Amino acid sequence: MNIRLVGFAFCCSFLSLIANGEDLTDDAGHDHYHWLRDDTRQSLPVLAFLRRENAHTHSVLLPQQPLEAELLREWQGRIPTQSYKPWSLRGIYNYRVENSGHSYQLLRQDAKTYGVKPIIDLGQRAADSAYYRLGGWSNSPDHRYIALAEDRRGDRNYRLTVLDTQTGKVKLSGVTNAASDMVWGTDSRSLYWVENEPTTLRPFRVMRWSLDDGQQREVYREPSASWLVSVYPATSGESAFVQSNNHDSSEQRVLDLASGEIGNELRPRQQGIEYYGDIRDGSLYLKSNVSGEMALYRTALTNPQAMWQRVWQPERGQYLKSWYLYPGSIVLEVAEQQLSQLVVLDDQFRVRYQRQITPTGGIAWLSGNNSQFGQSVRIRSMSMAQPPQWLELDLQDLSLTIIGGDSYDNLDPANYRSEQLVVKHQGVAVPVSLVYRPDRLTPQSPVVLYGYGAYGTPMRPYFMPQIMSLLDRGMIYAIAHVRGGGYLGPDWHQQGRGVNKPNTFADYIAVAQALKHYRNGRQRPLLAMGGSAGGTLVAAAINQQPSLFKAAVLQVPFVDVMATMSDPTLPLTLQEYGEWGDPRLPAERAVIAGYSPVDNIRSLPYPPMLVTAGLYDSQVPYWEPAKWVANVRDASTSAGPFLLSTNMEGGHRPDRRHAEQQQAREYAFLIWQATLAGIHNST
Repeated sequence: MNIRLVGFAFCCSFLSLIANGEDLTDDAGHDHYHWLRDDTRQSLPVLAFLRRENAHTHSVLLPQQPLEAELLREWQGRIPTQSYKPWSLRGIYNYRVENSGHSYQLLRQDAKTYGVKPIIDLGQRAADSAYYRLGGWSNSPDHRYIALAEDRRGDRNYRLTVLDTQTGKVKLSGVTNAASDMVWGTDSRSLYWVENEPTTLRPFRVMRWSLDDGQQREVYREPSASWLVSVYPATSGESAFVQSNNHDSSEQRVLDLASGEIGNELRPRQQGIEYYGDIRDGSLYLKSNVSGEMALYRTALTNPQAMWQRVWQPERGQYLKSWYLYPGSIVLEVAEQQLSQLVVLDDQFRVRYQRQITPTGGIAWLSGNNSQFGQSVRIRSMSMAQPPQWLELDLQDLSLTIIGGDSYDNLDPANYRSEQLVVKHQGVAVPVSLVYRPDRLTPQSPVVLYGYGAYGTPMRPYFMPQIMSLLDRGMIYAIAHVRGGGYLGPDWHQQGRGVNKPNTFADYIAVAQALKHYRNGRQRPLLAMGGSAGGTLVAAAINQQPSLFKAAVLQVPFVDVMATMSDPTLPLTLQEYGEWGDPRLPAERAVIAGYSPVDNIRSLPYPPMLVTAGLYDSQVPYWEPAKWVANVRDASTSAGPFLLSTNMEGGHRPDRRHAEQQQAREYAFLIWQATLAGIHNST
């Protein structure tokens, strides 16, 4: 079971910055742009400011519009051919969301005849809103009803809709404050979902909606303001797990999907102890660090608080990433550093099969596995130069075959080369994934350096066809796998969180300095790029060494860290102390003060920047990037430009209909600035 931790990364305040009646922000009286904060998003002066900034950005970027159009033509000419796309196996029917340039719909396939028919036109539903993102969907066990969680504003506060696939009628609407988690009852007459708090959007309780009477009732409410709630189905199909968690601990209860009854906690919550359950054949299986490192345990479902029997333990230096319960087998993804292995255990927990699945310089993971209805394991594999492939391991005869791969018109993977290197500094070796086109590489080729470095999230070296347009123009694209991310496992995350957060920025700067001379480079121009927490990384690095970078793109950057983390009344802030630090503690407050980007802007020559924001962003509110740009513009001794582009109808992630246009603008900006840097260097 590939269990996700529920949480809003880069939590940000929607209330006043107060704590016990006192303002904890050091610079509240000196922040000339504090007025930009408007929780209602209706202040006329604020909206006018954002629109003026958009107009200014549009005007400054007019010269690059032909390049933007050229990039879009290139991408539209690279039509992907997907030789295989997996179905979600759901019993008598299989399902798949088809999202291409021509259609966006939910398809259903008869598992016996393989006949396919569209059941929901998502493109038509999206047409009703300026912003649209499907957060999730769930079919009822009898396949008559489909529940949708849709974001129509960009704030990740989803609207729930239940549609009757036979009549097309709407059975549930009007729920506008939901998370994306949904689980059906076994009778197909009830739906369990997670409700968000109205102001903070914290997922805080599980609700049950009845199709018979239309009533809703509370199933479980999380009492701690620093914990979040989620719900997911067990493999058995008869139960679900109601989960509460904070940044390093979890607690679960089993929900009976027939009766609606919820049990006691499987194990009382304890700081630093995580466990995630699944059910098969009347037994409860759990992934947990209850004895130290993450391992797999089993116990009786009827007595879950009895002693847990450890049935499998990774070897030293390895960690358990994901796991699936199949009939007669347990399938594991086990990682050592950045390399993943596929491990299959039999019903006696003995290893039947073990193989590394990560390709050289690439990435692979278990994907789209439906262990309740299938007997094969799907694997997704790719590199930054090799388009994605689908592999499948048959659990009967243990044969591994390539069942399909993507290809693109007007794109030959043989023209590109992906590599992985390490940059050593401060006694650590920081991995770097990069890709380039050898026949276009020169000693002056610019480097686009992407970074993230938070929440233990690995920035995988995915294949991204748009990047090839950079490589075709002689550029190098690189990902710095800095501490704070999860590329090398949990310990790598620990080394870059909380009081260790400065390690993240030091790693990024060290990688940037090294790449200036990669492959006989002669002071290669460096172009920085990062989004959200990656925006924190890039902004902090620029504050420390602005002359190191020729330009930067910051996508919805979390840059006002001290102000956000200084509000302990906010549930999401309480949960994020482990990641960013607790400003109520002097030592941790000093660390935050040392790197919080908005608070460390100085009178220095800052590189040109393009910064994006979303008016309805609930993770990084628009005023953070707005304040960053305004303060940099005031302080910088260079001319910039320093540009702010705010999506007035979206949030943290762009609408799929506009994402490519935004990406073309960002890439064109970097290409344009790299060209200017080359001209200046040559003169």
